[in-house]
Amino acid sequence: MDTKLESILKKINYKNDYFVEFIDAKVDRVNANGSKLDIVIHNKTNLTTEAYNELEKSFKDFFNIEEIYLYIIVDEIDNDKLLNEYKSIIGLLKKEKSLLEIFEDSLAFEEEKYLIKAAHEFEKATIEKYIPRITEYLEKRGFDIDIDVVLSLEERENIKNTINNDLEVKAPVVKEIKHEEKISLKNNFTNFGKQKYEKKEVNEDTIKGRVIKDDAVSIKTIVGEEESVTIEGEVFGTEEFEPSSKAFKILTIKLTDYSDSIYCKIFSRDEEEFASLKKNCKTGAWLKIRGSTKLDKYAGNEIVLNIRDINKIPPKRTKKIVDDAPVKRVELHAHTMMSQMDGVTKLDLGKHTCELVSNAIEAGYRGVAITDHNGCQAFPISYQLIRAHNKKIENVKDHFKGLYGTELTLVDDTVYVVVRPNDLPLEGTTYVVFDTETTGFNAAGGDQMIEIGAVKLKDGEIIDRFDELINPGYHIPDHISELTCITDDMVKDSDTEEEVTKRFLSWVGACPLVAHNAKFDISFVSMAMKKYNLGEFNYTVLDTLELSHILDQAYARHSLSALVKRYNVPWEEDAHHRADYDAEGTAYVFAKMLQKLIAQNYDTIRDLERLIPKDEIHKFGRTYHFNAIAMNKTGLKNLFKIISLANTVYLYKTPRILRSKLEELREGLLIGSGCYESEVFIQSRSKEGEELTNVINFYDYVEVQPPEVYGHLIQTSDFKNEYEVQAHISKIVRATKDAGKIIVATGDVHHFYREDKIFREIIVNQKVSGGGRHPLAKRDITSIPSQHFRTTNEMLKDFEFLGKDLAYEIVVTNTNKVLDMVDEIEVIIDTKGIPFSPRVKSDDGASYLDCPRVVADLVYSKAASWYGNPLPYNIEERIAKELYGDIVYKCFSDKVSEEDKDISKEEFDKKVFGMVHDAIIAGFDNVKKILREYLKSKWTEEDGELNDDSLNKKVKKELGGIIGGGFDPIYLIAQRLVKHSNDDGYLVGSRGSVGSSFVATMMGITEVNPLPAHYRCLNCQTSIFNDDNGNPLGSEYSSGFDLPDKKCPKCGSLMYKDGQDMPFATFLGFNADKVPDIDLNFSDLNQASAHEYTKVLFGVDNVYRAGTIGTVADKTAFGYVKGYCEDKNVMMRTAEVERLAAGCTGVKRTTGQHPGGIVVVPDYMDVSDFTPFQFPADDPTSPWRTTHFDYHSIEEDLLKLDILGHSDPTQLRMIQDLTKTDILKVPMDDKDTMSIFTSTKALGVTNEQIMCPTGTLGIPEFGTPFTISMVSETKPTTFAELIKISGLSHGTDVWLGNAQELIKNNIVPFKEVIGCRDDIMVYLMYHGVAPIKAFKIMEFVRKGRASKDPETWQTHRKTMEEAGIEPWFIDSCQKIKYMFPKAHAAAYVISAFRIAWYKVHMPVYFYASWLTSKATDVDVETMIKGYDAIKSKIEDIQLKGYEATNKEQGILESLKVCLEATARGIKFVPIELDKSNATVWNVKDETSIYPPFASIDGLGDTVANNIVNERQKQNFLSIEDLQNRCKISATLIDKMKSMKILDGMDESSQLSLF
Repeated sequence: MDTKLESILKKINYKNDYFVEFIDAKVDRVNANGSKLDIVIHNKTNLTTEAYNELEKSFKDFFNIEEIYLYIIVDEIDNDKLLNEYKSIIGLLKKEKSLLEIFEDSLAFEEEKYLIKAAHEFEKATIEKYIPRITEYLEKRGFDIDIDVVLSLEERENIKNTINNDLEVKAPVVKEIKHEEKISLKNNFTNFGKQKYEKKEVNEDTIKGRVIKDDAVSIKTIVGEEESVTIEGEVFGTEEFEPSSKAFKILTIKLTDYSDSIYCKIFSRDEEEFASLKKNCKTGAWLKIRGSTKLDKYAGNEIVLNIRDINKIPPKRTKKIVDDAPVKRVELHAHTMMSQMDGVTKLDLGKHTCELVSNAIEAGYRGVAITDHNGCQAFPISYQLIRAHNKKIENVKDHFKGLYGTELTLVDDTVYVVVRPNDLPLEGTTYVVFDTETTGFNAAGGDQMIEIGAVKLKDGEIIDRFDELINPGYHIPDHISELTCITDDMVKDSDTEEEVTKRFLSWVGACPLVAHNAKFDISFVSMAMKKYNLGEFNYTVLDTLELSHILDQAYARHSLSALVKRYNVPWEEDAHHRADYDAEGTAYVFAKMLQKLIAQNYDTIRDLERLIPKDEIHKFGRTYHFNAIAMNKTGLKNLFKIISLANTVYLYKTPRILRSKLEELREGLLIGSGCYESEVFIQSRSKEGEELTNVINFYDYVEVQPPEVYGHLIQTSDFKNEYEVQAHISKIVRATKDAGKIIVATGDVHHFYREDKIFREIIVNQKVSGGGRHPLAKRDITSIPSQHFRTTNEMLKDFEFLGKDLAYEIVVTNTNKVLDMVDEIEVIIDTKGIPFSPRVKSDDGASYLDCPRVVADLVYSKAASWYGNPLPYNIEERIAKELYGDIVYKCFSDKVSEEDKDISKEEFDKKVFGMVHDAIIAGFDNVKKILREYLKSKWTEEDGELNDDSLNKKVKKELGGIIGGGFDPIYLIAQRLVKHSNDDGYLVGSRGSVGSSFVATMMGITEVNPLPAHYRCLNCQTSIFNDDNGNPLGSEYSSGFDLPDKKCPKCGSLMYKDGQDMPFATFLGFNADKVPDIDLNFSDLNQASAHEYTKVLFGVDNVYRAGTIGTVADKTAFGYVKGYCEDKNVMMRTAEVERLAAGCTGVKRTTGQHPGGIVVVPDYMDVSDFTPFQFPADDPTSPWRTTHFDYHSIEEDLLKLDILGHSDPTQLRMIQDLTKTDILKVPMDDKDTMSIFTSTKALGVTNEQIMCPTGTLGIPEFGTPFTISMVSETKPTTFAELIKISGLSHGTDVWLGNAQELIKNNIVPFKEVIGCRDDIMVYLMYHGVAPIKAFKIMEFVRKGRASKDPETWQTHRKTMEEAGIEPWFIDSCQKIKYMFPKAHAAAYVISAFRIAWYKVHMPVYFYASWLTSKATDVDVETMIKGYDAIKSKIEDIQLKGYEATNKEQGILESLKVCLEATARGIKFVPIELDKSNATVWNVKDETSIYPPFASIDGLGDTVANNIVNERQKQNFLSIEDLQNRCKISATLIDKMKSMKILDGMDESSQLSLF
């Protein structure tokens, strides 16, 4: 055995007698984890039973642990020992089941299989239950075998004979195994010998174990532990787990049979087997699984199925609809997950999938409508799917059609606080305040009044009363009697509705009427007048409900019960819902309302029309739902405008649109009536005839849904039963047809499949945005309706009560008619990936800049100031290439070559570059003119017919670069933004690959110079790019900052070292085939100013924050399901909770905005050409509006500026303000600064003192534990190496498991590993790969597509292999998931190096600025105590490990930096009330720092600023004065006292007076 194993065995006092059994043995793994111990030992063969048991006992005793997993892995199975161990386990098990004794000698090996022979089915079933435990027992001891249980005909016959010979025997027969048979069994094992066991073959459907012939049980029936259970179902997820011991892996399969779900676990030690399990048990697979169920403490003590066998099975159900109708209907009303907290029809923003569209296409429908609530955020994905589908279909008539619409809230412009106003005075008029009780809620559908109660009110006093019950002539519904306490017995002797109404109207006379929710009561009175020919209802009516909405806007509730409390009216809730009592309560409320109105100078009833300002009408008007579908591009634009207005101007609690504004913008739109909350559905309950026709006439089509969809209205007692619902639908259908409008049947789809209703139930159970609950979350609604996508036949069946022909008309004929009215619409403009360029205004705001000319002027002017005039040829070439590609140089090089074939190289370059320079300076039009002439002269037959059109196309194609590609406005915008911030005194850092552009450098957009390493003289503009031998400096130096010092050969000045050597193609591609993405890091203190400046540049209506959509995350959905279970008192397995949560994940929850993204709409277009807009998170106080579409949807249409906030520019600005030095003059080759990356000597401390292997604590890019370890490993000594480290640290799978391993294994040195994406392209081009191919490979690799698109990767791999690229490089590329651009890394390192310089040379300012701009959490009390206290606190937090809180982790980071500061002699002095700042750490002197007030735990910025502001106004007289003026809590005052900040102050101001 190996020495390690021997040492362990001796240590645990294992008996020496058994040492001989360990042959060539070694320890694979020993892992103690809490109360659990895993041991894996590899031995040549199996141990004896005694040796194994003693070993297990020794480990348990030594570790004092009960739970132990001791595994022996063997090279050869000893079958003699196997027989003994088999007997041992049977001996143990027979204590549980005595019948098992008959199997003690029944293990045999026949035909390459281990078998246990049973005499009959009962015996077979008995032993099979114990097979899992037998095989587990044996496996731990090194016998990794499968055992089959088979029926033996011979055994059966023997037993049968025994029974026949002895019929008197009553006891169970146990066959004695003869000595000869035992020998036979042993011989079977001997024949097998001690060879390694080979697994048996399995059929193609067997994934693990054996073929399962058992019938499956329902998962729902599994409630306890069972030895053998078979289930089947669909996999809805898997999880992998590998313990720290790595002895095995666990695959958890999440299986559902849709009655319930369960976790199924399988353990595996074989990598190949585990990979096969993962491959065959993916989400969506249907499996049959057999195993044992156990309580699993790792699964929350739930029942888990431990897998023994897995078989593939055909799907038992498919998520697919089949509509076999010859002519299919069209769904005109459907919601996706973008209907906020309502729709659950699946839509995945990340995966670009939409269940509604994909399923409708697959089922063969002609089209489908997408009509989400309050918006249209499903449009982009839906459109992409439809466009992709239609591209494959030649005949346009066969195209699938998307009907793009929305469901919005319509607001009546008129608020009926008073109907038919008159000039009666508010004071002194007699009012009739009344209420009715009714048999139901549908005045036009047969319901009647059963009581009228009223009072006459004058000057706040009740002067008369009216109260009569009414006999409706039929049974009063039970729920009405329960609500009103009015029974059939009470009304049996009462008068009819007609007679009571007559007497009531006579009693009213000419008095104005008042009611709470007057529309309801008036609908019954006016319907009675119509039914009994009692004249036309033309009374003046005032509504206390509408008055309350206006007078009491601060309140959420406006019910009568709420009003009587608010206005202190005596009220007994038990008497509520009787007409007389409610009328009296309403009267007293109305009297107090009148007092309010009169006090506000409202004199007459007509004056009440002035109550609502016109710009607030949307808050009070009656609301209804409606649908709008775009018929064409004009309609789509108007739809976007309506959605924008609804989500901004008219946003009140929910998005809404005024009827008048909808009328104004309805061109190109089809307006549909909507759902049960629509105007037609609601008004049909109280109106009929001409009145109802007038309502219907507003709409282009009217919708009705299946009766089931209105089922909840029966539960809320709005309708008595389904027959009443059907009657109401019939009435709407008839009225719509009479009005000559289109009537259609829609599903109001909210989930695609019926069984998905549960997902919606869970979602609507949650609080909706802005508070409150979903309308379906009412207590009365015990079951929400199923609003699934119905097939044609389903829908026809739903409406069969209308008759076959009428049902077909509204289900099929009319829905297709609406579809045919709609064009195929382009929702997202196809720009071929190039966004519309905005025009850039000049400083006067009135005119526009000539962007190409301004860009060229800025570039050449700056280049001349750096490199002289005339410019060196390499500079001319780089600028020309970046601005226009290669074509301008080619024009003139061909021209000069043709004119003078004998010209010298020197004269050629001088002449060509002079012409190039002049042509570009002359402007874009001049370049195009020259190019036109050049292309004409080179025109061939292959170019086709030469005409203006073909020539212009050729010119456009040949032009490349920034100006040629039309990207100059982007550059100019970036330049102006950077200049604006610079003028405010802030540096701006570049991000992304913009630093690869020399033009960007010359325009001041980035500090990074992408030219190869070179010298340039700041005095005389001389530049040197080659060494004394003529070799490029860049061939030896990757960064110019690493060049040795050199004096200018012309003027003797010390030359500036520059250049980071980056090809422009990294940024824009080789043919301007990559849209430039200029990302900029502004100071987080200046970011808001930069954002606002875009409004100046482009106009308020042309800039929007890039919108984002927040959806329900999986953990949130899990919480929703748990909450639902609690509310409904339902017990549910965690697996089932997880399955249901998956159905809720992805539902739109809110909207937001990109942290720095500004989307620019060109002023020659309108935002509604691209997207609606809205407020983020429906917050009308937001200073910015956002794009309604997720900005990724329109990134190819509109320019997005990334104006991001960053703390580095903030820290540098603070350092500059504190030190009065110029941060731009920090030398980038400072040796002391460079030394801190390998040593702490320059800081004057040791590694032990600061508990860090480097001096980079607090340095951006190099101060985190991860980057510190990288720096410690790589030991960088050059700027180029720092850039590489930055690239490696920001990449994914670039360092860990990749470059790190290459360096460790001495395959390549650090300087050669791939660090940034540019490294790939440069390396490949250097090795002969064509530039365009090198660029494509770089782009492919840096996005991590090698693992996602293996087919394309193989093509790229072949290209590299053919070029002789080394295998390590190719393999490294394949592993990469994301790569950082070198320009981004260079920009970060330049900023970091500047900060590091101040850390080395002016440390107190570094630490003060770091704590102000970087520290997230601090422990100021510990910091003030000094080095020892800080170190002790660090050690305390580190001891907590992963148990440390996020706050403690933040404190730990800051304490590490402060430990270093104190080790360098810098101290943190106590906070002083008259000297400390609010939020900034002030420098007291060269070795002392004042903490700010905000550093006090719990105090916060607001109170900190209060202290400073109040201090500036007047000194604090006392602690009491401080507390009152600054709004400081008593707890914080105590904290400040304990910190001795308030020492010497009097407690009270009164004491201070003496």
